Amino acid sequence: MFRHSAHVYDLLYESSGKDYSAEARALHALIQQRAPGAVSLLDVACGTGGHLVHLRRWYEVVGVDIDPGMLDQARRRLPADVFVEGDMRTFRLHRTFDAVSCLFSSVGYMSSDRDLNEAVSTMASHLRPGGVFVMDGWVRPDAWTEDAPISLQTAADEAFTVARMSRSRREGNRTFLDMHHLIGSAQGIDHAVDTHVLTLFDASQYVASLQLAGLIDIESIESPMPGRDRYIARARPH
Repeated sequence: MFRHSAHVYDLLYESSGKDYSAEARALHALIQQRAPGAVSLLDVACGTGGHLVHLRRWYEVVGVDIDPGMLDQARRRLPADVFVEGDMRTFRLHRTFDAVSCLFSSVGYMSSDRDLNEAVSTMASHLRPGGVFVMDGWVRPDAWTEDAPISLQTAADEAFTVARMSRSRREGNRTFLDMHHLIGSAQGIDHAVDTHVLTLFDASQYVASLQLAGLIDIESIESPMPGRDRYIARARPH
């Protein structure tokens, strides 16, 4: 996870052009098409709350994430909202929502079909009857670029100057993203390394997990991220 770089996560992604506002509007449109009048939303793997900043215009929002550093950032930017530390496979909030989302390919951190099925089932259990589930898959196996070059991102604001050099590689159905950060501030320059391990599930595995969770009206569309799919489904009505 982003255990060593949560405090510069937003700086890096916003400077690279990630448009949380546009993504939130697109998600809102999807939800309202399938559950008109939806007013509550649970965002699983909410990170720093980048989408929720905008989604709270239309919904009562709750965020869940496994990374305490990311949640610290979310609580700073949205102190009035509810954030819960939890694993997407096992968390229990003892309430339901009109919509549940799991965005930015976070489900790719599941390491097996069993983990994927448990995560989707747990998230789906927090849907009200007829509620909408939206999940962004990780890169499609046939879209993975072999021997991808090392990438470099830089960003700066009044507090930090950051350079992140990343290398990605694949071993079977596992992908590894090694991210090295140089983070400069008035206190000095730190070197922080985050390694991410994500699984290349194919479409049939995602669909099977949605079906096992009892969801209906399953469809997929292109995700906001190239080479990935967004899955949309509904909980059964009464």
